[in-house]
Amino acid sequence: MGADLGAALTFAGRALLRNWLPFLVVGLLYSAIATVLVVGGIAAGIAAMLPMAESASPGDDVPPQAILVFYGIVTLAIVLMVPFMLLWQSGSARAAEVILDGGRPTLRQALVGPFRVILTALLVGAITVVGLMLLYIPGLIAGVLLMFAIPAAARGASPLEALRQSVALVRANLATAIVTYLVISVIGSLAGFLLITVIALIPFLLLFEIGMFERLSGRELPEPTARA
Repeated sequence: MGADLGAALTFAGRALLRNWLPFLVVGLLYSAIATVLVVGGIAAGIAAMLPMAESASPGDDVPPQAILVFYGIVTLAIVLMVPFMLLWQSGSARAAEVILDGGRPTLRQALVGPFRVILTALLVGAITVVGLMLLYIPGLIAGVLLMFAIPAAARGASPLEALRQSVALVRANLATAIVTYLVISVIGSLAGFLLITVIALIPFLLLFEIGMFERLSGRELPEPTARA
């Protein structure tokens, strides 16, 4: 377990540092889009809520419909953000595949990945969200079982086959998979404090996941190519 985790973390770190330019540019782009959508959604929600709140009688609480309007608009902004996050994930997965094959990803390759990866990421996200809504625990289970679906899709599997491969790989390496999920959760929590770490978070986690996918599948990880 320790050897696999160490190898995958080392691969992810070196791959990101040696190919920082495409990952950084793409991360800045998608982060900017996400920020505009979220901030714009909050501003629009406040703008829509204020007239309704001001129409209430003095001393009354904010009308429930005003609160619903605010959260509805913010939720819509978050939903609009999802496609861009899927594109970011797919591009990072495609770039990771290029690095695994001994190449250096271009900006275009890191920007968006194959449709099968996008669809796989969408399925994983949808299943996990539904699981979280069902008393939370099913979502955690789904998150662990489907952790390697995107790496499998990046390596050529169809969306449904990628889900199947991930479940099979996790079941065969359950203890390692649980520790890997915890490592991902910790890294994600710590990276949320600084902008630069947020930008690097998605590509690093995709590189780490694909590194673990390769190791648990019995394949060695290559040394990422250094920029000339």
